[in-house]
Amino acid sequence: MKKFMVVMIVICTLYLLTVNLLADEQQDNFQAPESEDFSSLTWSEAFDKLHAKFSREYGFTDWKKIDWSVLYNQFKPRINQAWESNDFEAYYLTLREYVHSIPDGHVHMNSLSEIDNRYIGGGFGFSIVKLTNGKIVVMWIDESSEAYAQGMRAGAELVEWNGRPVQAVLNEVSTIFSNNSATDEDCINQKVRYLTRAPIGTKLSLSFKNLDEEIIKATLVAYDDQGESLKKTYPATTVSDGLRELILGVENPQNLPESMIEKKILNGDIGYLKIWGLFDADLMGTGEIPSTLGLFKTAIEEFNQKQVKGLIVDIRNNVGGLDSMVADMLASFYTEKTLYEYQSCYNVLSGSWEIRPDETREVNPADPGLYIEPDEPFFGGPIVAIINSKCISSGEGLAMGIRNLPDGETLGFYGTNGSFGLVGSGAQMPGGIEIRWPFGQSLDKNRQVQIDSRDGIGGVAPSIRIPMTLENALRIAQGEDVELEQAIEFIKNL
Repeated sequence: MKKFMVVMIVICTLYLLTVNLLADEQQDNFQAPESEDFSSLTWSEAFDKLHAKFSREYGFTDWKKIDWSVLYNQFKPRINQAWESNDFEAYYLTLREYVHSIPDGHVHMNSLSEIDNRYIGGGFGFSIVKLTNGKIVVMWIDESSEAYAQGMRAGAELVEWNGRPVQAVLNEVSTIFSNNSATDEDCINQKVRYLTRAPIGTKLSLSFKNLDEEIIKATLVAYDDQGESLKKTYPATTVSDGLRELILGVENPQNLPESMIEKKILNGDIGYLKIWGLFDADLMGTGEIPSTLGLFKTAIEEFNQKQVKGLIVDIRNNVGGLDSMVADMLASFYTEKTLYEYQSCYNVLSGSWEIRPDETREVNPADPGLYIEPDEPFFGGPIVAIINSKCISSGEGLAMGIRNLPDGETLGFYGTNGSFGLVGSGAQMPGGIEIRWPFGQSLDKNRQVQIDSRDGIGGVAPSIRIPMTLENALRIAQGEDVELEQAIEFIKNL
């Protein structure tokens, strides 16, 4: 019952945030897009409505060079065929492909596990990773698996997959059952994760070589491993994603945090902040919603009192939230008023894009920008933000703000997600399917799109990039937090 209450509190909090934003903006001849319900229509009719709304409101059509006519011509015949054949699975899979044609982590469609598991429910008893040097290696293996019995060990390099070079096969892996990838970097990592997933009973002919050994050939069959190979990849082995799972409605989310902000002292003189999200939520189900910004400021005050040498801000797997909260957090690190962003949103009334002030700020008609305005408590020491590709939306804004500091760094194996738009629109489709997308853009001081990906490049890159070596991969598989260790070492050596 407690978990149910927490779920409802978080969902209601996010819903009220969205409703309040839309209500505030339905003034001054401006109306933000709202979600619509097409679930009572036929699949073909609903797709037409979805496509018209999606293509009209989506925030990055020009930026990402989306050709909506091509997408419609590609997918509408398949939707029609599915409807004529009464093939719900074909309809669902076509929608997933359609949604995944947009390289944006804010474009989302809910999953139907009973269908997904028919395609990715099986594993082969091992997980893999692509190293910085390009090799595909085994980072974890189930010692009770047939792969282990046939000689595979952790660290083995994959050579061939069903008689073909593994690199060539990797390029063809479908990622429609994962979240949308905005960057090429994240897309490759998703392909690596899903290469080892298949329908239960699928046969695999595999060639690999263990360290300093000759090539070994094995024949394996995919079995129901309860998704274990996905759980034994980065970042799942070291960083919880319970809050995201809760928000997305995943059954039995694992390791749900107790607070949006977690703090501690590391190595005796390094402040550590883990920030899971950038909105207020009662994760403990107490009936009271603590201020996330208040928790942040309290932590900074404590770190100042203890005169820490530096600060680590861990925003791996940060789910995002309110840009205004990010600006208020960054206010503790900045000494001068600094533009955080301009927000450009689609106006339903005019059918055009307009720069709007952030709804939490007092409106200044002469300058609608959202600013970082220096505030107490102030922390002026070195700061390292630990990031990864599951740091999305406003979490990426926090990474950007820290990296732009004179003593700020971003550290990690990979950059952030590359999805920084303003989310709030969507459509309910037949069959219990919901699709969401961003209707607004974040613009920099030149009023150009910032952070959101284009041509596979985007997000906030690590200024200190850790190579994915074999040693690091094997340590990650054992649950060791290599990135946090590197962040501590960096500050210690200053």
